[in-house]
Amino acid sequence: MARIESSILVSKSVEDVFAFLNIPENHAKFIPNMIEFNKTSPGPFGQVGATVRGILHLLGQKMELPYEIIEHEQNHKFAMKGLMGPIAFKDGYILDPAENGTQIKFWLELTMAGLAKIFSPLVGLIGKIHARETLANLKKALETSN
Repeated sequence: MARIESSILVSKSVEDVFAFLNIPENHAKFIPNMIEFNKTSPGPFGQVGATVRGILHLLGQKMELPYEIIEHEQNHKFAMKGLMGPIAFKDGYILDPAENGTQIKFWLELTMAGLAKIFSPLVGLIGKIHARETLANLKKALETSN
């Protein structure tokens, strides 16, 4: 399993960032190559066990990604798990108040199954790029929204 972490400072309050993350459709605005992100379970999105269907556009193909909320701590933590082919992943956000806004830490854990394990170094590199792009896109989405 590879664990990747990256962080960024945004000029929005913890409450604003958490509220933004709690709207499923917003995730398609900042997750690289995500074109849809819709809740599939009854009840609120922000509860452990809620499910989501993401559609990723990758290498000219659309790929469906099932997600499940695994951690939800008001104004502090938000995490999901999912499956992308032979890669199981968990990712999440840890929000901490900062002097000029919110420090967001994004973490990503990737686990490869079977023969896919030989690609672990490449997948780890792609994961690092994904983490940086996710945070840069999230910062832009947050700081350009009302």
